[in-house]
Amino acid sequence: MSGDGASSTSHTVARGTARLLTGLFAGKALDFALYLVLARGLGVEQFGRHMFGLSFTLLFSVIADLGVCTVFAREAARAPHAVPALLRTALLAKLALASATLIVAPGIAALTGAPLATLGLIGVFTMGMLINSAAVMFECLLKASGRAGVAGLSIVAQGMTALAAGVLMLGLGAGVMTGALAYLAGSIMHLATALAWSWPLWHPGAAAPRAVLPETEGSRDDAVAAALVVEASDDVALAATVATATGAPRSHAAAPFSEWVTSPFALMRESAPLALSGVFIAIYFRMDSVLLNVLEGPAAVGLYGSVYRFFEALVLVSAAYRSVLFPIMARSADGPPEALGVLCRKSFRVQLIFTVGVAVLVTVESRRIVEVLLGPAYADAAPALAILMWALPAAFMLDTLLHLLAAQRRQIHTARAVAITAAFNVALNLILIPRWSILGAAAATVASELVCFALMFATFRRTVPGTGLARAIRAPLAAGIAAALAMAALAPVSPGGASGMVISGCVGVFVYVVTLVLMGAVGRADADLVRAMLPPALTRRSARSGPTRSP
Repeated sequence: MSGDGASSTSHTVARGTARLLTGLFAGKALDFALYLVLARGLGVEQFGRHMFGLSFTLLFSVIADLGVCTVFAREAARAPHAVPALLRTALLAKLALASATLIVAPGIAALTGAPLATLGLIGVFTMGMLINSAAVMFECLLKASGRAGVAGLSIVAQGMTALAAGVLMLGLGAGVMTGALAYLAGSIMHLATALAWSWPLWHPGAAAPRAVLPETEGSRDDAVAAALVVEASDDVALAATVATATGAPRSHAAAPFSEWVTSPFALMRESAPLALSGVFIAIYFRMDSVLLNVLEGPAAVGLYGSVYRFFEALVLVSAAYRSVLFPIMARSADGPPEALGVLCRKSFRVQLIFTVGVAVLVTVESRRIVEVLLGPAYADAAPALAILMWALPAAFMLDTLLHLLAAQRRQIHTARAVAITAAFNVALNLILIPRWSILGAAAATVASELVCFALMFATFRRTVPGTGLARAIRAPLAAGIAAALAMAALAPVSPGGASGMVISGCVGVFVYVVTLVLMGAVGRADADLVRAMLPPALTRRSARSGPTRSP
């Protein structure tokens, strides 16, 4: 393929990636709006029951998928002519997994002594989760045919439907079932839109979908980045996609394509290894809410869940950043180790600048943030929010390390690190939650992120030394201290409520940025990295709006 052709394909995939990101962010914004509606409308205790039901259900998302969506997405892109047969096989596999999930999830809840109302809540959430999992299959077809923006619209439609259903059900007095019914309604819309918009690609007599994986290394990596964005909204699917995106050789025991394209059980054998990391990730991110419910009750889950969503929303920024950078990682992994070292240093510097700044601003203003956005009833969750924000620096850098190791085809090391961290997280939560409740859960999250980062960082440095972490963290910490002092000095004269929060935040951001500039922590390399993340349309527009007058 010519260089112009490869460039054109790369731009097409980049535009699709940007549209997917737009849909993903819009969908998350709608989810956040629903979360605020539920938090305020249900009250702390009922909202806690809602969060427990959702967290418990998502623990079984691995069983519902088992990596099938990842294998389907990979092979639909590689062999468009086999899509009809592969889709039938994948849906049969999904049906078998859904049947198992419908038995296992409520069954385990019943064995743990959950009351009947909680069992009903978990049952509705499980139905919604399974419908969402089926919708992803049809999103994969849209993605493989170059219609990634349409897949993003499907996510937006889901969020709009869930929000509207939540407001309606709350008005009708559905109580604690409001969130579960809204989730189910959004899932049905997700499946309906993805199925309808992908109809030309899979209905009887449809032409083979147009693949977006040309036989060029650069454009193939860009397509992998686009695939990663779709899965970033789901912890389990993200882990499975990372394993596939590395291009690791298949196991000798794996069934050939001709066999598992028509056999659901062979397909599940092929995809099962991809679910291993997902199991540990599901435990790692969801077990704290489950343990809080068992040890402290639903009120504690409601308080903790209300601020944990802030953390989850910010982690989405890391997923967007990495989705653009991963193709560069994959290409650099084929070169000298120093290339990955440079990427690691630059990524750490940018991520630390962002996350330390956010952590400082939220820590200082945590109480006003909670009271303004969630209401006075959630004020006791503010200290947990202040602690939880300090998991962001390790979480962002951990995401980068996970994908750097994946680019090196060393994903077995990431699975081992996540497994150790999951065990550490559960043990630490069992120790800290009985003593400090939601503060203990937040501290366990911070400690777990640091442990997992340390394990992966040590593994990465065995082959790529000289990552310069100490040098990258000095300037953000100094700037963070300066910003915190400035905001603290302003506090006695700052007005209350939202206006005071905005003024304090603006002062903190100004002092933080000025300190970074004075310390030389922000330079041309950072600007180049940001430009590399932008969609081509924005960079072209910026170039056209540049200097127009001659010197």
